[in-house]
Amino acid sequence: MTEPIDMTAPADHWREELAGLSFEEAYRRLEETVARLEQGELSLTDSELLYRQGTELARRCQQLLAETELRITQIGDNPDTPAPVNGSPGGDGGGWDLPPPLEPDDPSLFDDDDLPF
Repeated sequence: MTEPIDMTAPADHWREELAGLSFEEAYRRLEETVARLEQGELSLTDSELLYRQGTELARRCQQLLAETELRITQIGDNPDTPAPVNGSPGGDGGGWDLPPPLEPDDPSLFDDDDLPF
């Protein structure tokens, strides 16, 4: 389990840490936070801090989902604009290295159980 964000530190510090989290990391931390709160073994002060952290993590996840939804909508609205094939949607060049497309007669497309005959 990762260390919780230090919510007692200056607000700018933990907000910067949250802003740097990917969706997957923020969501994983949110799940851990909820699990710790559900255990009910924390002091009232720790519970409050953890609840605040969970709220901020949920906001971060929602923000990232909304941004992704907007990008998908923009792609759909502009079908003539090619989407980046390799690289993240931010255009920083890192990230999504896609494998080459499979050919229709590629035997790896089907398991023996998938064949209709």
